[in-house]
Amino acid sequence: FQISNQKSISSLITHHSYQLSQSRTMLMMSTAFRDNILRGCLLVFALQPHLNCCWAGIPTEPEFFPLQLVDHSNISNISTSTFSSSVSKGSNFWKQRYYSNTDHFKGPGYPILLILGGEGAISPATGIFYPVVVNVYAREFGALVLQPEHRFYGESQPVSYHSIDQARKNGRVDPRVQLFTTEQALYDAVRLTKFLARNRYGCNVDDRFSKEYCPVISIGGSYPGFMSAMARLRFPDHVDIGYAASAPMKFYAQQVPQFDYYDHITAVAEEAVSGCAKAVQQTLFDVVDYFSQTPWDTAGSKAGAVGVCPGTVPSYVGDAQTFIDELVMVVGFTFANHNMAYYPPSKEASLTQSCFTFTSSPSGLRSVSSLTKLSSFLGLSLAGSAQSCWDMTKQLPSGPNATVSSGDWSGVGTGTSGESWDWQTCTLLVESIGFGPDSMFPNRNWSLNWLNRHCQARFRVTPEPTQLVEKWKFDSLVEAGASRILFTNGLRDGWSVSGITKNMSESILALNFPNGAHHSDLNGHGPRSDDTPDIRDGYGEIQEILGRWLEELPSYRLYNKHAGGSKTAVDDDNNNSVRSRASATNKEDLPK
Repeated sequence: FQISNQKSISSLITHHSYQLSQSRTMLMMSTAFRDNILRGCLLVFALQPHLNCCWAGIPTEPEFFPLQLVDHSNISNISTSTFSSSVSKGSNFWKQRYYSNTDHFKGPGYPILLILGGEGAISPATGIFYPVVVNVYAREFGALVLQPEHRFYGESQPVSYHSIDQARKNGRVDPRVQLFTTEQALYDAVRLTKFLARNRYGCNVDDRFSKEYCPVISIGGSYPGFMSAMARLRFPDHVDIGYAASAPMKFYAQQVPQFDYYDHITAVAEEAVSGCAKAVQQTLFDVVDYFSQTPWDTAGSKAGAVGVCPGTVPSYVGDAQTFIDELVMVVGFTFANHNMAYYPPSKEASLTQSCFTFTSSPSGLRSVSSLTKLSSFLGLSLAGSAQSCWDMTKQLPSGPNATVSSGDWSGVGTGTSGESWDWQTCTLLVESIGFGPDSMFPNRNWSLNWLNRHCQARFRVTPEPTQLVEKWKFDSLVEAGASRILFTNGLRDGWSVSGITKNMSESILALNFPNGAHHSDLNGHGPRSDDTPDIRDGYGEIQEILGRWLEELPSYRLYNKHAGGSKTAVDDDNNNSVRSRASATNKEDLPK
């Protein structure tokens, strides 16, 4: 790998997707820090060189906020609590990891782009994980970029693993019940942003009529997209605009039929390669038949027929049906990962290549052929080579009683981040996702009873699927008083079945990208030559909407500030005119 002032290597380990990317940041890093990034990236590409990318970050030195509150639930006024180092008697603090970028920040009076961290650790090698926010939107708006890591992920731990383990061993309530919620994470983000804006960057954070007021635009994709919309809804006095990409709003409102997700993934796979869905379905039928007819004491040792490395079938798997369920779950969430990364759509995309694995028929008996196909698919996807075995235990999250089938049937991930996402989907972020008869996967119904059993065994908690929507009313955003929220959706993304895909008012807008996958509008460094026209135009449309909403704020109107004229940063890069498909006017007089 050669490094010049225009190239660096960055990686983001999210849904198993990686890519080389460009950045000037590498040159400004210490040699040791840069070398650590390179070592990590070399390992990534050695293990999984075939996988195409969802996105790549801007490697950045981490910072830590030492005055983050462990528990925000007793704070009645965030404006007064934000700057106090002794908020209330007995308050405890912890150090939250975050990242910042000031490359384009013009100082007090200009926006703060708040990228919300979500269900994964954010390593320094990842840094700012949406470079387009820095390269396009921060540049155009003269904005500061802040990105906090979500509590209980990575190095952002409000309480120690030891205290969690001790609570379990001593029969006490897990401290995460109170502390590990989306609401606590949103309070973290608002507190950190307001503290830094005022104390480090000189912004006025309370008076929207002040020339030094720094408006906040929350930004997120996937679960952080949901968080971004909720930041605007729940904290309208502190967050001025929300940009929510691929936000699973309807899953958390319990409005999505359980089979829609994998039915959509099946349809997109068939669109990518004609015959893919039938080929996958037939392969899995044969594999299920093979293991169903084999006594388990023999089948366990024969797991290598589908590429499982010797000795890596998890110990809890004690019968053929459990093995089949877990094997199909791995296949399902591996296809889900490839679906999320299916942008730009091409023959080289991992989804397309996976379909080719099933539609290309090797010689031999059908059952043998099916075993070979599945082994090749899983070896390529999980171990980097069609000829490699894959470790089934490495598909488990950490923690007691971990199973492959977990709280999120699109996959919770592995390690401690996987455990944390399993916790969240076992408590308040319940997603009804099953395998239906019309998908390419064997039928397996999801049920709340199944989830209850899993979550009790795993964490001794009971899922509460409707608590958030009943409290926050995000199933009726207009009636809840929401405004200035932009939803975007890639329509090839499985998560689009849960998205807000229609304008709900003149200031709750939706942009849909027919060629887009999982928050494709946030992935990468900005417009590029292989972008599809809808995504390329989308950058300009998003910028126009955000800029228009900024100019509606009192601090912009009173001081004749402009958030971008008719010729935008995106226009400069693409020589395109900007034409918004969304509603044209927000009649709101003054912001909430």
